[in-house]
Amino acid sequence: MIDIHEQQQRYWQLLHQPESLYLLYQAQDVEHFVALMADFLNWPELNLEQMLAFIALQQQGFIPNLARFSQVWFPFRYHAQTKAISWVPVFQRLSKPFLEDDICDARRGLLASFIQPQTLLEPLLSQRESLPTINPNLMIFHWSRCGSTLVSSSFSLLKTCRVLSESMLCSDVMHHDAWPSSLTPQLVDLCLRLQGRLRPDECELVIKWNAWDLACWPMLLELYPNSRVLCLMRHPRDILASHQREAGMHMAGRVKAVFPYLLPLTESTYAEPNLDVFRMGVLHGFTQQTAALYQSSRCILMDYQQLNALKPSILSAILDWPLAEEDIEHWQHHWRFDVKRQGQLFVPMVPAQSTLLNESQTISWQLLLNAYEQLLQPLAREKNHDAS
Repeated sequence: MIDIHEQQQRYWQLLHQPESLYLLYQAQDVEHFVALMADFLNWPELNLEQMLAFIALQQQGFIPNLARFSQVWFPFRYHAQTKAISWVPVFQRLSKPFLEDDICDARRGLLASFIQPQTLLEPLLSQRESLPTINPNLMIFHWSRCGSTLVSSSFSLLKTCRVLSESMLCSDVMHHDAWPSSLTPQLVDLCLRLQGRLRPDECELVIKWNAWDLACWPMLLELYPNSRVLCLMRHPRDILASHQREAGMHMAGRVKAVFPYLLPLTESTYAEPNLDVFRMGVLHGFTQQTAALYQSSRCILMDYQQLNALKPSILSAILDWPLAEEDIEHWQHHWRFDVKRQGQLFVPMVPAQSTLLNESQTISWQLLLNAYEQLLQPLAREKNHDAS
């Protein structure tokens, strides 16, 4: 006779035991996985159907001991309707250009297929202080298509550095307006303590935010006042051309409510909304946020053309991040390749020829161009000062 209560206790203990979970992670076939589960649960007759039914019943009301649970389980998705988060087992070092790619790899194994914990987010706040604090060495903000992936992936080459590149979990929690504004910073910090928890061989943390997270820079800088901050921008013409080829989420309506600086869509309130003008409005929002961030004296501002001409050793000097000769060599080799197309040499895109703009687009374009050129002025002054 099976004592289900005993099996439940064994199951929750199992989810907090890295060594046992690693054995499940290494299981090569379903039969081996079920046999391991039968052993861990002390359930000799356990079969696949019973295991699946049993696991499905364990989801409700699960509140893990985060200090141990997060040694293996990694939160990766936020469910806005239920305010819950999903977890995936991560045993390998984060190394891909985007965090979502690492998560996709982690979800391929049998362990991640059979055991998929979900927990409500808010009840976990009481355990936030039990987790190691995080102090990001560098936070990267950007307008998208500005070279941020090259910079963040360069730090991934450093074996002691953990890189969180565009965490959708943190972004979705941060922008969910159902949370009280006083609670949001604590929730974001909780998510980052979980995702940015350093492994024994890691001692630095780099966070590259999603483009639309630029709107949240005041809160993030208040949370992590000792973090160095890099903000990357690029000529709007080139960004728009890139998004015409393949549009990012924030250029398809994702950030309508994030930026209060959207340009007027048209001169006539009765005219049809225009996608190009909307995208210009998003970029105009980026320019306004970047200007405020730069004026706060808390960020290093860099244009794509500057980054494109930099040597890795110069960038490390600018960031005050000393690198060994071996690391510099790795960076130099890395910078020759397209980080988004593995194995391909990097070839700069030739900007597309400007298409004809109607009158309302021309107004929006001029406002955007003026805002961008104003941001270039302090960079030009700094360059002249350095040259003298």
